[in-house]
Amino acid sequence: MNLLESIAPFDGYATAIAQELFGLLGVDVKVQNRERLPQYGPLLIVCNHRSFLDPFVLTSFLNTPINFVCHRYMGNVPVLREILQSCGGFPLSNNDWYRDLLEHSTELLDRGKTIGIFPEGAAPMLATPAPKGLCHFYRGFAHLALQATVPNLQILPVAIYSEAETQLPAIPLSVFHYLDPLEPLFRQDGWHPAVLYQQATIRIGTPFSIAPYRDGYHGRQAGKVVKDLTATLSQQVADLLAA
Repeated sequence: MNLLESIAPFDGYATAIAQELFGLLGVDVKVQNRERLPQYGPLLIVCNHRSFLDPFVLTSFLNTPINFVCHRYMGNVPVLREILQSCGGFPLSNNDWYRDLLEHSTELLDRGKTIGIFPEGAAPMLATPAPKGLCHFYRGFAHLALQATVPNLQILPVAIYSEAETQLPAIPLSVFHYLDPLEPLFRQDGWHPAVLYQQATIRIGTPFSIAPYRDGYHGRQAGKVVKDLTATLSQQVADLLAA
């Protein structure tokens, strides 16, 4: 069974259970501009990332199936790997994560699915920024959006704004280095913090078509198009956090 076959289909009961669990934990999540969420794919959601809860928060409270791109180390943790796959996530492989990103995401987009991606990578999980802060966006999502051959692909900027949270030291970084020795951020002393939301707001931006950017994605202009698209999404997510 390949990676995509291991991803479970969206289960409304699982969402209801997750929402109930968040309620029992006292997590209050609100959604702003829900009407902006497209009802049909293909769609690429680009969101900030400050907590391991983010994929579960978005899937549960947007009440829509989202296939999240997950960090390599998550695929090396047996229990976590199965939980993520059951929720529609797919960890990238240790061997060729970029190929995984393009191949698996494009196949899902071809099916009209929604891909969720956190362009900040692991950085905010190690040194958590202020609630309105944002780390550097990596450009992998832009290459994915521009190289995907699916027509009518839209990108949706989304921000999770933390209004109240608890931060705890969770796991030594040496453990994560063991799980993913290729990640340079894990080659340091200290602990991986766990951010537990108490109150948060999901702010949905305005979806837009990737088509105009694809027109210039060739030759010497390709690098500039990728840079511009990355900067555009970073600014839009930052604006949502600052709203």
